[in-house]
Amino acid sequence: MTVPFGGNVRDPQEWMRDQERRSAALLAKAEQAKADLENNVVTLSSPDRLVTVTVNPGGGLTSLSLSPQAQERPPAQLASLIMSTYRKATTRAADRTLEIMAGLTGEDSDAVDFIKSTLPPREEQQPAPEPDDSARFGVPSEPPPAPPAKPRPSRPVSDDDDGEDFQHVDWTGRS
Repeated sequence: MTVPFGGNVRDPQEWMRDQERRSAALLAKAEQAKADLENNVVTLSSPDRLVTVTVNPGGGLTSLSLSPQAQERPPAQLASLIMSTYRKATTRAADRTLEIMAGLTGEDSDAVDFIKSTLPPREEQQPAPEPDDSARFGVPSEPPPAPPAKPRPSRPVSDDDDGEDFQHVDWTGRS
């Protein structure tokens, strides 16, 4: 007997048992992937341990903790550290999600391509800005703003001024 997938089967019952084994293995693999996705929680600390974040598989922030030393940082710097740590954690969660799905459906599957298409673009590693030495040498980093323009004084009104407006006078003599 020939089956649609190009193989030969001598016993239809054997073929059915083989299909049931394959289905059971695929179901077990899918159940494991589901459990792995549910447990794909990432907790990450900043390099200086001031910030610790936990994100769920979808990248949602589930926990944020700050060390007591975090209070010593300026607010803008602390906010930047929180966001940087959060982005790294979400990237790790996304990488793990892709790994789990690729193990289930294959690296080149439509499911993996779909997940990749929904992820935010990766941050490019940007070089650290060069230090601004202008303050060290007493040179302002930017020139000071120009002072506002002084208004022109109005023309004093003379006794000879009859108030006539000369803007609409034809000075060419062609009128």
